[in-house]
Amino acid sequence: MPVPRAADLGPDRAEAPRSASAAVLFADIVGFTRLCGTLEPAGTFALLSGFHDRMARAVMDHDAAIGDPIGDGIMAVWCGPAAARAALRCGFSMLEAIEAWNMARRDGLPLRIGVGLHAGPVMIGRVGAAGHGKLGAFGDTVNVAHRLERMTRTRRSDIIVSEELFRTVAAHDPAERRLTWFPAASRADIPGRAEGVAIRTAALA
Repeated sequence: MPVPRAADLGPDRAEAPRSASAAVLFADIVGFTRLCGTLEPAGTFALLSGFHDRMARAVMDHDAAIGDPIGDGIMAVWCGPAAARAALRCGFSMLEAIEAWNMARRDGLPLRIGVGLHAGPVMIGRVGAAGHGKLGAFGDTVNVAHRLERMTRTRRSDIIVSEELFRTVAAHDPAERRLTWFPAASRADIPGRAEGVAIRTAALA
């Protein structure tokens, strides 16, 4: 499922690198290495297959322009005025899908995922061998979103969003009920980045 909605990037522009304002989401299985140590290879494959199936459905249900599975995680990108709201809703849909799967599985340790989201400028284009490149998004916005996802471990959170994304959603849809699930913003340092980022965290359990 590398490019479910490439056409959304603009008519006749799916192959041409271009800058865009986007919302970026990363989701990843927490403690995947530990889980692998308890499973046979077939069990690991089944776990990843079920995980990616559910994550892909959430990404496509929320009309992402790009959905890219990466090992035990996934990156998704939205472009356009409703990008931040769609990304936020997708993140919560992912968490709900994993919760439902945990209740249905009952055949092993419950899965937990971390979700990180940020909004800002990106460069969208294909990288790789000519004719075989993969469409992706690149830039500081992508890196920050990934760092926020990793931060869910130390912040004891299920989902972390940047204040930039939070305010964008609030400006376009102040009635979005999920905004009330996040307490006041706090500051977070991003390794290797000169400036920190204002974030909001939420734990659903």
